[in-house]
Order: sequence, then structure tokens, then C-alpha cells
Amino acid sequence: MKHVFTVVGVGLAAAFVAVFFTGRVDTKQLHIVAPRVGMQPDDLIALVPRVAAQTGATKGTSRRVIYLLACSGLPTSTTIEAQAREAATITAKGLTARQATVSVLSGNAVEAPGGPLKDC
Repeated sequence: MKHVFTVVGVGLAAAFVAVFFTGRVDTKQLHIVAPRVGMQPDDLIALVPRVAAQTGATKGTSRRVIYLLACSGLPTSTTIEAQAREAATITAKGLTARQATVSVLSGNAVEAPGGPLKDC
């Protein structure tokens, strides 16, 4: 009986690993998403500390918000910093970076199935 539980446990662990690796969303590299907003990857990276310092958000949150905005392709190079500041500020209210970004882009924190971040 002990061997049956061991086999079942190993099978469940293997299933979990398989679902984990096949179910995750592929992230795009920064050099691929930066042109969507008319910027260079270095320009986007330079935004991170400015947004973090101005909003009090962590650099990780600021980086995630900027990445999501760039990935959506909706902001322009002139509007992305203001939208990133707004989204980073919203995260202080308890929303995730993704929810805050959706809120800034669409005015609603609930993401629609075909929304601007569907591939991000």
C-alpha cells in the first residue's frame, strides 16, 4: 500500500510540473515590447527609478507596470511615464500591477478577455 501512495504522489507531482510549465504565459523581451510605444529598451529601463521615486512604489512594481504598458502598445512615448506613475500609485490601494495597468488603460480594474494585456 505504501508503494501505491508513493506512485500516486510522484504522479501528482509530475502532473503539477507539466501543468505549471505548459500553462504559464510567455513573457516578451523588453527589446520586443519597447518599439510598440516608440521607445528603446534603455529608455524604458530609465523610467523605472523615476516612477518608483515619484510614486513610492517599489522598483519591481514600477518595472512591471512599465512593461505591461509597453506590451499593450497603447501609450505613446510621451504618455507612458504619466500612465506608469498613475498605475504605480494605484497599486498602493491594494491592486496588483496588472489590475492597476488595466485600470489606467481602460478605466476598469477588471480585465476583459480580449483586453489590451491579453498577450502580456
